[in-house]
Amino acid sequence: MNYNEAVDFINNAAVFGSKLGLENIRKLLELLGNPQDNLKIIHVAGTNGKGSVCSYISHILVAAGYKTGLFTSPYLEKFTERMQVDFNNIPDDKLIEYVGILQEKIAIMTGEGFNHPTFFELNTAITLMYFNEMKCDAVVLETGLGGRFDSTNIIKNPVLSVITTIGYDHIAILGDTLGKIAFEKAGIIKTGCPVALYGDNDEEAVSVIKARALESSSEIHISDFSKIKNIKILESGYSFDYKNLKNLKTGMLGIHQIKNACLAADAAEIISNNKLAVTENDIRHGLLNTSWPGRIEIVNKNPLIICDATHNPQGAEVLKRTINERFEGKNIVYVMGVMKDKNYEEMAKIVLKDAYGAVTVTPKWHRALDAQILLKTVKKYCKNSYAGDTIEEAVITALKLAGGDGVVCTFGSLYYIADVKKYVRENLSG
Repeated sequence: MNYNEAVDFINNAAVFGSKLGLENIRKLLELLGNPQDNLKIIHVAGTNGKGSVCSYISHILVAAGYKTGLFTSPYLEKFTERMQVDFNNIPDDKLIEYVGILQEKIAIMTGEGFNHPTFFELNTAITLMYFNEMKCDAVVLETGLGGRFDSTNIIKNPVLSVITTIGYDHIAILGDTLGKIAFEKAGIIKTGCPVALYGDNDEEAVSVIKARALESSSEIHISDFSKIKNIKILESGYSFDYKNLKNLKTGMLGIHQIKNACLAADAAEIISNNKLAVTENDIRHGLLNTSWPGRIEIVNKNPLIICDATHNPQGAEVLKRTINERFEGKNIVYVMGVMKDKNYEEMAKIVLKDAYGAVTVTPKWHRALDAQILLKTVKKYCKNSYAGDTIEEAVITALKLAGGDGVVCTFGSLYYIADVKKYVRENLSG
């Protein structure tokens, strides 16, 4: 088996759907010796900001000298980005080895009447096997969908459960109110394990999460963003004060990233009192060193091209606010590509109103919305709009529209950021 065959085996498990529940992953991990039971895990759920918060916490832990495993989804350019130790991807040969082991265990499972593991269950199993074999001191584990029935929720006693923002996404699966969605996210809370909660969540969502924490005898810590002071916009990022921490810095763009950083700082304080000692200096270095691909990421400076993975209205609000804050007065052209099941009408309304121009594109994914269909929606909010036949053509068209001093920003889905970055690497050098 080679690397491509191993990845194909995992990807082909998508035909088994996305079945919420823990019975299958429990059986698979039992056959693997329950590697998750040997790990100190920080478990992170939420609608938006999960990846950024995971990255912040991981950078703090690495700064503290801990060998740190990081599991996130989805990836941008290479499958192995999902599973990292100290920000190094799992080696290709190790992935191949684990897929071979899984194939043996799957034969046992299906022979006993269990379902074939899903795509995300295979990802989870490989991740936990790898982090256990690497003897990670700490693991930051991002949920895939929801929390309560997510395959990562097989863990028993996390060092900390972290819940980021709660918004409307995957409503057909998680529910059509913030309370219902919060209930699913709060499913990661375990008995007696502390909880860190993002501070600006809707009251309905907060009340549900508080109730779950009380029921689980779990101490809940809600970040107090009123204690963020002295925000200064830097050339790349911000400086700010939070509680007794003065002049913190982050290179991540968007005021929301300051709040994500504060949640991570609170998380670090909690885990420092619960098995993983962290100093103020570790927090400072961790926040400063954090980066996260595809989150209002500047991928080229001249001409200026930005990639953002936002795929729901809540993230769209953040993107528009940040672009306006940073690039007021410039010709801003957006490239928009989305999945069919996303609320693209609302995203277009938020982002494209008053935009100089827009170009639609079809991401290379089976659930993608055709660029020509999306264009009909986009033209309601931005008359200076076009459709690109390819991702490369869309970027070229956007660059021409924006002009030499303008800004091109791609958004709507993770599934075409890799293609944008590839085009930039091969054709631009600014």
